[in-house]
Amino acid sequence: MCLHGDHLVTRILINNPVSKQMQVKLSLELASLVRLALFYVSTMLVLNNHEIAGLLSLDEVIATVEAALIANEQNSCLVPKRMHIDWGENTFLSMPSFSDTYFGTKLVSVVPGNNKQQLAVTNGAMLLNDAHTGFPLAIMNAAKLTALRTGALGAIGIRYMTPPDINTVGLIGCGVQGIQQAIFACAVRPVTKIYCLQRSATSMTAFTAELREQFPSVAVIPCKDAATILQHTNVIIAASRSATPVLPNDTRLLENKHFISIGSYKPDMQELPDHVFRLSGKLAIDSVFAKTETGDIINPLRKGILQEKDVFTIGKLLTGEVKVDVTGTTAYKSAGMALFDLFMAKALYEAAKARNIGTHISF
Repeated sequence: MCLHGDHLVTRILINNPVSKQMQVKLSLELASLVRLALFYVSTMLVLNNHEIAGLLSLDEVIATVEAALIANEQNSCLVPKRMHIDWGENTFLSMPSFSDTYFGTKLVSVVPGNNKQQLAVTNGAMLLNDAHTGFPLAIMNAAKLTALRTGALGAIGIRYMTPPDINTVGLIGCGVQGIQQAIFACAVRPVTKIYCLQRSATSMTAFTAELREQFPSVAVIPCKDAATILQHTNVIIAASRSATPVLPNDTRLLENKHFISIGSYKPDMQELPDHVFRLSGKLAIDSVFAKTETGDIINPLRKGILQEKDVFTIGKLLTGEVKVDVTGTTAYKSAGMALFDLFMAKALYEAAKARNIGTHISF
């Protein structure tokens, strides 16, 4: 729109003559509306970490990611393969995706060495655009968005691949992603106890405090090793960046349990031991891209433990195309996909607009 707000109002009134008194009233009202419209057209919404955290409920986040999984099965969106660049131990990701109404790009850096400086390991920004005009609508904290959608992906694995009466969970990795896995697990199952692999007293204190903000009655039980966790629970979530399996490769400890791998994201990283895949006989993944991106899928296929036909996208459980026996061993690997970020960005943007949350900047 190239007309100034006041000029546009004048044109409207010339073409629609009314009394002078009504003309003054309409002029003020129309000018206000036009200026407001022009403001929103020419600005971009910025959402920070804290604003994103309070915009959607846990159930809304899960429903948003489920919608993305179904859209992926229906091929209703375009998701190019993400750009993955490693330099040293650090990783950079560029993740675009497109729908009928929006398109978005997430730029993320993963810098493990930040831990030593008490800085966040994962950082980045998510840009949301109007699909029809290409206009940038919002930029938001990608680390928080990613933490929420990945927490939801873990919860979806629990919802569709474990018995409904599960009330304990084991967790390997109690960092930013670990706490989200715990919180979202409690949202889909009546969890009363979480058994965690203890790395330090400080990290356990922070983990427990954050979990109890949302689920104060859930007990957090530190464990000295992974074998102890396996002895106390049937659901184990791995949210580490380990290059080698974080669980013992012992059939007696692994049989008839349910495994979710969230942390590994490179071909040379494998969180789950080989016997998990032998026992499950199948592996659910969150996208076909994961087959070439993480060792938890690459290695079982390369070794012949699993065949291509044994690996399926978890969205097929939501559509009913595939069913699993949740009384036996199950395995699920989430590596992430840009479409999850796009659906989350859309939901956050629309919720923020409806509630007038965030900061508008000229662009």
